[in-house]
Amino acid sequence: MISKVMLVVDNLDYLNDYRKVGITTFLFPLKEFSVGYDDYSLEEINEIGVSNKYLLINRVLDCKDIDKLKNLLSELKGIKGLVFEDIGVYQFAKQLGLDLELILFQNHFNCNTESINFWLERVNSVVVSNELTFEELKNITTRAKSPLVLHLYGYNQVMYSRRKLITNYCEEFKLVNRNRRIIEDVSSHVRFRVFENDYGTVMYSDKVFNGKRLLGLNNIKYFFVNTTLIDHYRLMKFLNNLNGSYGDFEDDGFLDKETIYKLKER
Repeated sequence: MISKVMLVVDNLDYLNDYRKVGITTFLFPLKEFSVGYDDYSLEEINEIGVSNKYLLINRVLDCKDIDKLKNLLSELKGIKGLVFEDIGVYQFAKQLGLDLELILFQNHFNCNTESINFWLERVNSVVVSNELTFEELKNITTRAKSPLVLHLYGYNQVMYSRRKLITNYCEEFKLVNRNRRIIEDVSSHVRFRVFENDYGTVMYSDKVFNGKRLLGLNNIKYFFVNTTLIDHYRLMKFLNNLNGSYGDFEDDGFLDKETIYKLKER
């Protein structure tokens, strides 16, 4: 199953470690067009010698951003595909006739078979929402028209804001600013891991989602591993033993507990 992993690269120094365990597909967040991840310039990505390179573009873009991205993508070298959130990327990729795989990745959408199959008629694959139960994911993967991408490991994204929330807070209360923090709600004591860059703020869950139970599902294109904010030793321990026991810092997310805010199957 390790050959089906699509791994977000958080540090280029770790690439050889990932290759040694058998990973061949890598996702590189594109500088200026991604939020919530360590990112890289297109020049850096073009120079990286791996076979299956995808670009992550997960910002909500305006017209100026789209025009800038169009120009940038004309300089691509050895890129297999785009993993994107804003459907404007899909629109101009088709208009320009880009010979790239397109994978739609909208964190809290794509949570029922009808909407997923709608997009599978237009893109190569879809990253399924990580707020679904095991049975719902099994049902969706069984009925999907094409192989899907499922979350396998990483902190679960809770929310994204285009505002620089940490910076604003620190300026208001005269605090030292750090773009990565752990915050805690005073009433519930629920903690969140916060990651900010110039284009917004992402809040992640406090525990790492471990979806090893999903490895037995069929009709899978990739299993998505987000290395962001994860200790490298812990990550390698998981990658070397996908079926190992859960650590104290991990959980299985919503696989056994249904959420109430998503659009259900009809």
